[in-house]
Amino acid sequence: MPSITTVVAQALHTAATVLREDAPQDGMAFGELWERVLARNPGLRDDWAQAMPDSLPVAGARFKNYVNRNASSLVRAGWLYRAQRRWQLTGVGADALDRFPDPVDFSLEAGRRYRRWERQQREVSVAVTALEQLPDSGSWVVLEEVAAEFGVDPDVLATVLCGTRPPGWYLALGEDGRAGAGLPLLPHERDQWRSLLDEEGLLDAGRSSLDTVRALPDRRMPVREALVAAKQPLEETAADEETPRQLWIIRGVDAATGVPLVRGPWRDDSKVTLDTGFPPPTAGARDLDSVRRAVETALPATGPARREAIARELDAFLNRMRKGDIVLSTDGFQTYVGVVDGPAAHSAERLERPVDWRNLNKPLDFLKDLPSGLSSVVQDADSQVLEATEYAETVLALIGDMPRTAPLPTGPAVLPDATADLAEALHMPDTTWLQDCVELLRATPQLIFHGPPGTGKTYTALALARHLAGASSATNVRLVQFHPAYSYEDFFEGIRPRLGAGQDGDTGGGLAYDLVRGPLRKLADEAERRPAEVFVLVVDEINRGHLAKIFGELYFLLEYRNERVHLLYGSDDGRGFRLPPNLYILGTMNTVDRSVAYMDAAMRRRFSFMELHPDTPPVAGLLSSWLRGRAEERGEDPDTYDDSHVRLLDEINRLLADGSPGDRSFRVGPSYFMQDLAHTGDGALERLWKTQIIPLLTEHHWGDGTDVEAVYGLPVLRARLNIPPPADAGPADSADDPANQ
Repeated sequence: MPSITTVVAQALHTAATVLREDAPQDGMAFGELWERVLARNPGLRDDWAQAMPDSLPVAGARFKNYVNRNASSLVRAGWLYRAQRRWQLTGVGADALDRFPDPVDFSLEAGRRYRRWERQQREVSVAVTALEQLPDSGSWVVLEEVAAEFGVDPDVLATVLCGTRPPGWYLALGEDGRAGAGLPLLPHERDQWRSLLDEEGLLDAGRSSLDTVRALPDRRMPVREALVAAKQPLEETAADEETPRQLWIIRGVDAATGVPLVRGPWRDDSKVTLDTGFPPPTAGARDLDSVRRAVETALPATGPARREAIARELDAFLNRMRKGDIVLSTDGFQTYVGVVDGPAAHSAERLERPVDWRNLNKPLDFLKDLPSGLSSVVQDADSQVLEATEYAETVLALIGDMPRTAPLPTGPAVLPDATADLAEALHMPDTTWLQDCVELLRATPQLIFHGPPGTGKTYTALALARHLAGASSATNVRLVQFHPAYSYEDFFEGIRPRLGAGQDGDTGGGLAYDLVRGPLRKLADEAERRPAEVFVLVVDEINRGHLAKIFGELYFLLEYRNERVHLLYGSDDGRGFRLPPNLYILGTMNTVDRSVAYMDAAMRRRFSFMELHPDTPPVAGLLSSWLRGRAEERGEDPDTYDDSHVRLLDEINRLLADGSPGDRSFRVGPSYFMQDLAHTGDGALERLWKTQIIPLLTEHHWGDGTDVEAVYGLPVLRARLNIPPPADAGPADSADDPANQ
């Protein structure tokens, strides 16, 4: 009896052969390709039916879908290219056919190459994103330099570019400007490269021929310079006047002398620096995840908590800090303030930014001149870079520098309607449900998303919050999570001890006590200062805290936004405090932890509620939509996507509904099946089941005598639903799977 692996390998090898012989240049739609594969190798259907006897009712469709899905490994290997739903064989693929005439060897090599890409897919993604900035830059880069810049194997990057061809793929060339960077090319591929380089004005016609395409050598640019020229200054300067200035506290000490750097090179050279101890991430690391990966690569022996702290500081200095932001640094009690004057630059183990220092001859005293809240932040010795944007305008006023040339706009803030882009990002069919949320917030500025685990409550809340805040979402949206120990002092404001300063400026003066603002107070103060902007506080797991204790006197303000109350610690200076009308609160509530019905009646009156439940829109059908989109992104036919995850989820929820009719509080949401863990690497679904699905269901059935594995085990459900195990399942996995018995 043939194995699944052998049958699929024969189908893929036949498909590649058909493409080379019948459509070497124009490619072929998968439907037509599949018909020719079966015509050339008619025994494939019977072999599949023997390998998968349980799939006989839908054998043809499932076989076609299975092969289509596995073809993605050939794309990542650079052997196939899919454009406008037509498959093409690349020169690398044609070379592979010659080198691996045996179908199984051909398929195994593609699988090995796919797994090499899979291990580096994050780094590859960042490198590809950087290359997408290069068109119209008037330059080309060496592929090996790009690979080194982002920590990718050059051959992996080259083959991925060959198979996916994102914008800018053709500008990554060999050391001598040769198209293909050493890869075998078919004649039409050389013609395409020649045409693209000619359009960019980069073709070296004198050194190009029928067999070789080269770029002009004088248009080669080092990858760092090319990326900066293509992207970074645009991001640093565009729209800075339209966004609020941020305040950054920067620390730096000379390692040899212990003298603050602001006393020496920072002052003399008009700059600030961030020493890393390793080659820092470059302009291509445009988000926190990219910086995290760079830090993990550079500091594998460092603890996770320390790596995370380093990554956040680097991301703040490299990506979040902008031209025009305010920096503050201290030398003892002397406090110096400057304005960021340009983008980050890189050296061997350091990041630098130019700074226009404003008060070098008249430093501030951070104890006497700065607000107590800011002075306590300045004294925090644990970080090199800290954000304190809520004090930006106060600091600017102290040094006589106005933050804007035009006055701040006045309110009222306007909530934007839900958009098709937001619905698409959340995989919702339309904007109806989201627009309902917006309308509820316009009527009552507090809204709670409630539902079972895995329904995307927090993800949806954050996405909606960022949409509502618009361009200012980085500063105007904050997330907190309630828990049983969370208090009013944590949430709003409270007294916190710190080490006081002695006579000589050390910390030997005993304990001092400051009134420290919490996330709600900080956001409310900012919302008062900027009434034309939308601010959103997202409270995750809102029902896990003691709401009456956490909100205190603010309970009243949730319903009466135009009223004022006197605060517990008197920080309102007798004027009273209000929750600004442009501050909105989004909460999430897991109905498994506590039913919505048990919530305090007064709190329920102050919030609107929207349910996210697997049985009803917009969650119903969400997984199918997501899997269809994922298939299309990977170059597969979205109409033939693998629906096994959908069927498994539906079966789990059917069993749960049968076990507790009338109780909708516990179901399993689709988010569990929409994470990388469920789709990455061999045995992905098995790992998801073992580490998340079974523990979740075990907790739900705790004490009721249910044998969770016997009812919900993955092999059991696969057998019941006639879902075959994956083709890459090992012998042991296949033997234990009832679907193969």
